[in-house]
Amino acid sequence: MVTTSNVYNPSDPRFRKQPEPGKTVVAQGIAEETGYILFLFAATILLVVVVRIVISPRDPRPTPEKRAPFESGQISAGPGRTRFIIQYYPYILMFVVYDVIAMFLFAWALNLRALGSTGTIPVLIFMVVALPPLAYALHLANQRENW
Repeated sequence: MVTTSNVYNPSDPRFRKQPEPGKTVVAQGIAEETGYILFLFAATILLVVVVRIVISPRDPRPTPEKRAPFESGQISAGPGRTRFIIQYYPYILMFVVYDVIAMFLFAWALNLRALGSTGTIPVLIFMVVALPPLAYALHLANQRENW
């Protein structure tokens, strides 16, 4: 049985003759690859320039005037470099870490019946991994020199 889809029709794109490999096909492929190579080369050069600008030293010859603390033209009241007080750092650490953990535990608790023991064991392992940072944060919070 002959169907109309199998009959040769010169206007049908399936039956068009493919061009034989020659200069035009090869040159077109080279042109496409040359564009990619030029783009990669330009991107690499730009990356090297940006990294060089970022890493290069800003102040090659520091002087005492450049290193002096600046307080809007006033005489400085103390040293320019002081110890940064981290008394609230442990609480920030606990919030950032355990806020994410609370989201995972909430999603786990919603699906507890469906998961059963196969879902409980990974959560227990997850909690065992998450408890040492909590203990460290509480240890930092109880240190007297942070307050």
